[in-house]
Amino acid sequence: MERPGLILDIMICTMGDNISGIPDMLLPERPNVRYTVSVQCPDNLCHTDIPALLSSRPDVNVSFIDGTGLSRNRNNAIDMATGDICLIADDDNRYLPQYIDNILAAWSENPDADIITFQAQTYDGAPLHPYPAPYVCSVEITFRRSSVIGHGLRFDERFGLGSPLLCAGEEDVFMADAQRAGLNIKYIPQVIVQTQGVTTATGFIGNKKLQITKGATFRHVYGVCGAVWRSLKEAGWYLIHKGANPLPILFNMIKGIWILR
Repeated sequence: MERPGLILDIMICTMGDNISGIPDMLLPERPNVRYTVSVQCPDNLCHTDIPALLSSRPDVNVSFIDGTGLSRNRNNAIDMATGDICLIADDDNRYLPQYIDNILAAWSENPDADIITFQAQTYDGAPLHPYPAPYVCSVEITFRRSSVIGHGLRFDERFGLGSPLLCAGEEDVFMADAQRAGLNIKYIPQVIVQTQGVTTATGFIGNKKLQITKGATFRHVYGVCGAVWRSLKEAGWYLIHKGANPLPILFNMIKGIWILR
């Protein structure tokens, strides 16, 4: 049974003309589900019309913001959301009614939780990554909006796709900040979303920016000493398992540690 009055807000972040694909994400209307669509406009210009299906649905709220950076977009979605529970979504995600049922049931059974993470799978039904995992992807995260707002939690806009230097890591930083704030975080081994199998972390060996980001993320999550140790382990892993030269990888991760002062 769904907890009376509990409303799930699916926060979808997209950019410019990609809003045209958002109607494909919507499920049939139900009283305990809303959609917040945050549309980012690069170059501070949007020449995009809201699709008729979005503007005609009372359960959909569309917001346009300028600037770049996925974390900035996610923060706008948090500000605009009105549901009790927020689900982080990208514009390539797909949902089934049972996924929504899983989320609402989990929150009904865990009323003391502040954040609940779940599982994701690719479009062909494969797990997005091995579970349980020491990290989570953004689309696996749900949270109680009042807890996040009440503790002043935000996505760190230095991190994430579209940020000037640090192109990923925003979910790791968000979860670390939530843990430090004392939020009650739980994991439920149920699938709640279908998404692309390719992630921002693909192509790590040849991606200097991603290596710098990894070091900076380690610094934020584990502190300087922990970040150096994990950078050494990471570079060693790519030497042993991929035959990569570990020195450029380690150098760039150390650079990321230094950048995040």
